[in-house]
Formats: sequence, C-alpha cells, structure tokens
Amino acid sequence: MIAHLLQYRLKCFLKDRQMLFWTLAFPLLLATLFNLAFANLSSIDTFFQIPVAIVDNDAYRQNAPLQSALAAVSGQTSENSLFELTLTTEAHARELMDQNLVEGIILLDPDLHLLVKKSGLPATILKSFLDDYKQTDQAIHDILESNPDLVHEQLLPMVAARLDYLAVQPISKHDLNSTVIYFYALMAMTALYGGFWGLRIVNENQANLSTLGARVSVAPVHKLVRLLVDIGAALMIQFAIILLVIAYIQLILGYSFGTGLGWILLAAGTACFMGIAYGACIGAIVPTGEGIKTGILIGSTMIMTFLSGMMYQGVKYAVTQTVPALAWLNPANLITDAFLALYYDGASPRYFLNVGLLLAFGLIFSLLAFATLRRQRYASL
Repeated sequence: MIAHLLQYRLKCFLKDRQMLFWTLAFPLLLATLFNLAFANLSSIDTFFQIPVAIVDNDAYRQNAPLQSALAAVSGQTSENSLFELTLTTEAHARELMDQNLVEGIILLDPDLHLLVKKSGLPATILKSFLDDYKQTDQAIHDILESNPDLVHEQLLPMVAARLDYLAVQPISKHDLNSTVIYFYALMAMTALYGGFWGLRIVNENQANLSTLGARVSVAPVHKLVRLLVDIGAALMIQFAIILLVIAYIQLILGYSFGTGLGWILLAAGTACFMGIAYGACIGAIVPTGEGIKTGILIGSTMIMTFLSGMMYQGVKYAVTQTVPALAWLNPANLITDAFLALYYDGASPRYFLNVGLLLAFGLIFSLLAFATLRRQRYASL
C-alpha cells in the first residue's frame, strides 16, 4: 500500500508545472544570472605587466646597476616580470604616454626621474620600485665612502639580496572566492522553496481547505502514514531538484561545492528535509487560506536568504558579528554556512554543527506540523 501511495503521489507532484518552475527552473535562472554578474569579479585583481618607457640616453647607458635592476623585474620569461620595458627616445616616450601605451617614463638626466600621466596603481608601483632602487643605491654609496674595503667582500650581492621572512600558507584546499557565498545562499533558497511541497501536502490533508482534503480525510489510511508518504515523495523530488542545481552550478558554471560527494549529498538532503518540514509547519499552524500561507513562506524565505548573503554577502558577516544568535537561528544561514565550511575546511566540526542544527530544525518543524494536524477535528465533511 505504501509503495502504491508513493507512486501516485510522485506522479501528482511531477505534474505540477508551477511548483516545478519555482523549485527548479527559477533557481537555475538565478544561478545563470549570478554567473553573468560575478563572472569577472575574480579576475579584477589579476595583475598584468606595467608598460614602461625608458629614455635611451648616455646617462642610462652608463648606469649598469639600473639596467640590471630593471632587467631583473622585466622580460616575458621572468617569473618576477613586473614591467614591460620599451627603450626609446624621450620624444617617442612622451608620444607613447600621450597615447596611453605606457604608464610612465623613466628618465635619467643625470638624476633618476619618473614621469606619469595619471595617478593610480601602476604609477604607485613604479614610484615604489624607483624609490627602493634609489635608497639602495644611496646606501651602497654611503657604505663605500666610509669603508671602501667592503667592495672586495661582495657588498653588492649582500645589499641587493632580498630576504623574505614571511611564508604563504594556504588556509583552505580551495582558492578564496567570496562569490561562492551567493551560490550557496541560492542553494539555501532552493531548499527552502521545498517548503512549497510541504505547504501543498498540508493543504491537501485539511478538509476545511479543499474538497481533496475532505476526500483524503475519510480515506482508510492513517493520517501519519499518509503524511510520511507525502513527505517522502516530496523529499525525493526536492532532493533530485537540488542535485540538478548543484550539478549545474558546479559542472556548467564552474563554482565548486568542496570535496567529498557524500558530504555534499548529506548537506543537500538535510537542507531539503528542513525546507519541506518548514513549509508543512507553516501550512499547519497558520489558520488561514492557501494564499496567505504562500505569502508567509515566500516572505520569510526571502528575509532568511537576504540575511544569509544572497543579495549582498556583507549582510551575512554583519549579522554573524553583531547578532550571532540570529545567524544560528536562521536555517538559510545554516545551509549557506554548511556549504562554506565544506568548501574551505572539508568535513569539519563547523560543517557537522550546521548539518546537525538543520536536522534539528527539520524535526522540530515536522513535529509541530504533525501535532497540529493530529488535533484537527471536523464536525462534518
């Protein structure tokens, strides 16, 4: 009997095109729009070689240290390639700068000068490099004036050496990419939109809301069995939907959900269960028509996803820092945070804490819905 009921409930749910649009097509559309909006954000800070013109005059030809310093930070094959140098005359260098083909001009006459057309990051880098060169050059001259014998003790390599006392250690297995928050918050919205299934289940089991509910109420099937079958069918559909959205985001759009397929499935399944239970809870405890219940579900979902960073990621951090209790009580934030923890730290305690809280919320919502429906009695049908 249970298999028979489950089969027909799946058929009924899959024929609901409006529900499938909001739970599947709408998240896919939003994910596509997010990708179009955020596609170039990660490449904004990409560094490119700075084109620089060097005035080729007698002072420059006789300044071997400057030539060596520039050669060390330029060239197509160098790993430390900072500048793209053009050796030319002063007149031609000024023409290149007027045409915005170079960011600056290095001129020796005989002192070292930097000519730029506009301020900005390239000009700042150029000035910092030349300031560092002049300070090093002056330090060498001062040392040799006071102790000329140091020239025989490899002074130049010692001064020119740059020791780095800091080591870069990755804090995650993945590159830091703040835009994934928007997609994880979108997954939270997708899971919470599973509440539409829960809302429909409750409405179709209430005799005072529809003729279908009246017929179901007199059917020779225990109310708990009927609810469990309906929730199971909805969970199967919503779980398949959220997996399709995850596959689209990760395989088509290229945004990772971390490592460990099993942990991704666990987080997605728990989120789907919580979302369906949340919708069922609203449908059971709100004593009004279907329209108002739907409005409450959509409105509360939008507020929760907003606080979890779907519209602006800074909101999530602001809520976490100023009102941490609200962040822990927000199911959408728990879903987002579970995927974030999986992305950065793998199956960490933070991940299990979020998944555990989602499961607890789902159980609480389910118990509230069932307890409310169990107490409902009808004088006549």
